[in-house]
Amino acid sequence: MRAARGMSRVAARTRARAFSTHWLPSSARAWLENVENAAFTRALTDAMKKVPQLSGREETIAHSIAKRGTEIFSDAYSDASPSEAEATHAKTAARTIAAYEQLRPFLGNDDATMDFVRTHAGAERTAVTMNGGLVKGALLLSRDRVQTLAGMVGNVTHDLRPGAWSRTNEEDGSVSFTTCECTYNEFFKKHDVAFLTQTTCCSLDIPVWFGNVDPKTATVALDESLARGDPRCRITVRPGA
Repeated sequence: MRAARGMSRVAARTRARAFSTHWLPSSARAWLENVENAAFTRALTDAMKKVPQLSGREETIAHSIAKRGTEIFSDAYSDASPSEAEATHAKTAARTIAAYEQLRPFLGNDDATMDFVRTHAGAERTAVTMNGGLVKGALLLSRDRVQTLAGMVGNVTHDLRPGAWSRTNEEDGSVSFTTCECTYNEFFKKHDVAFLTQTTCCSLDIPVWFGNVDPKTATVALDESLARGDPRCRITVRPGA
């Protein structure tokens, strides 16, 4: 039985590595990380200029966030080597913690700080333009738009946690994706800031990627969320009205 469990874990890791590698090549992942980091820093710095208690300190704070984020990530994996997909999201989680730590003393309370981090965590204007364009282009070339969206949701979710999401084709024509595991939630829990999951991950990615889809075509919704206290995350792609 112990050997069987060991083989099962090895097989799961193998599937996860294979999916991650084939879905997004290393060079593309590195490029996207650089683009996202640059967009984040630019958006956050510009936003800080508009807040009296942050204005004039924005460059110093942005530098401190980048440095602290690197420290948090390095400390988290001092004894292990994460997969490429896990590293991508762990770096974002570490940066989110760093932003929270550096901004809270100036913004005064958790709600204000979380709103600020959430608004700029993904450099939304850049992300919506880039990701929304990809989605729009894919839908224009698609014969079955629900299945096309489901395929894209599958790529996003499995990148968040390769091999941990299950897909179900529902009787009403919708497609749902569920998981009880979350790289972000687990990373934040280890640092005693689980509430920051609300500012990242599916809570941010679903509206950024799919918020501009015409509801007459389909809708993509985060129906359940670990970040909101639900026992699992559940994302559903539904046909339009």
